[in-house]
Amino acid sequence: MLRRFAAEAGRRADAGGLAEEELYPSDAAWSGLYDRMHTHKPEETERRLALAFEHGDGFAE
Repeated sequence: MLRRFAAEAGRRADAGGLAEEELYPSDAAWSGLYDRMHTHKPEETERRLALAFEHGDGFAE
């Protein structure tokens, strides 16, 4: 099912239509992991809040 999306993403990336952070959304993946963790180090919380503020995902409201 995802092959057609991957192929389209590859075409867009090759054409310069996607930034690297859009093709490899590591901040989004990290945020998802953080949100599932039970304990957080202060630097992790600071990073998560900064990402929420930058992307407006409602976490920091």
